[in-house]
Amino acid sequence: MQPMPFKHIKNIFLKEVDIEFRQQFSIGGVFLFTATVIYMIYKSFNSIDPREWTVLIWIVVLFAGLNASVKSFLQEKKETYLYYYTLFNPIDLAVAKLAYNFVFLFVIFVVSTVFMSIFADSPIKDYLMFFGSAALGIFGISVIFTFVSLLASAEGNSSTLMSILALPLVLPILLIMLKASAVSARLLTDTAIDQDLMIVGGIDAMFLGAMLILFPMMWRS
Repeated sequence: MQPMPFKHIKNIFLKEVDIEFRQQFSIGGVFLFTATVIYMIYKSFNSIDPREWTVLIWIVVLFAGLNASVKSFLQEKKETYLYYYTLFNPIDLAVAKLAYNFVFLFVIFVVSTVFMSIFADSPIKDYLMFFGSAALGIFGISVIFTFVSLLASAEGNSSTLMSILALPLVLPILLIMLKASAVSARLLTDTAIDQDLMIVGGIDAMFLGAMLILFPMMWRS
């Protein structure tokens, strides 16, 4: 009897977590990068106003997340993928990689928020709105980073190519996230924020669908 797909997804997800914790210098480097950048921002500005706080938190998360997600597919050798081909359905692999990237990016976001709150008082008034909208935006960013890292791996494991492709694609999501964070901090009153978040959900669904359709074809090639 064949294992259920969610079991495959779970096994791949746990494999990614195991690899990450075995390479402690890698995960430690991401969080050290995050803490260092935030401390440098604090020392440079000395006083960070609420609008700057909401902007800086997303800039830090974006580049820390890009640095962490760039190895989603790029760290794997071609021989490893040939081995995976005999074990997993490509959809299971893509979903597991996406789930891992989402969890990792959201942890980076939470840690960045804590660090920023330590060095500069948090201006956030509505934390449910703040973290809820962030989860939606980070899911979209995770989809894009995972999808683009796949494309980059198909072109010779070019991390430069990933950066060039990924950053323009995440820009619409990032702009709406900046707006949602400003609304969470009561810096902006916008009755259309629900529609903006629906747009983010649509972008998430579009890229997720593209990844699930294209990944199996690229996997076979």
